[in-house]
Amino acid sequence: MEVVLLWLDDLDDALFSTALVWDRLRRLLLQIGLAAAVALAASELAAIATQWWLAFTAIAAVSVGAWLLGGTLRVVYYGRADSSPTPA
Repeated sequence: MEVVLLWLDDLDDALFSTALVWDRLRRLLLQIGLAAAVALAASELAAIATQWWLAFTAIAAVSVGAWLLGGTLRVVYYGRADSSPTPA
């Protein structure tokens, strides 16, 4: 039984360390999306490398979408934590 409890403790540690890594990754993805959006705007303004517009748009959309998904999951998680009953 003790082995199962130790395994569950390790699983809990892995889950929360993954959440911390996801938060840092979410910020990095937003920065990548910003760089892709700026590159898209620069290529459209300068009319240089307009064949890359689809790649820049896809990178920006995917990275910002992942950032929004992480933010939404964080709100849902903390929303559930706040709705827990308080002791009387």
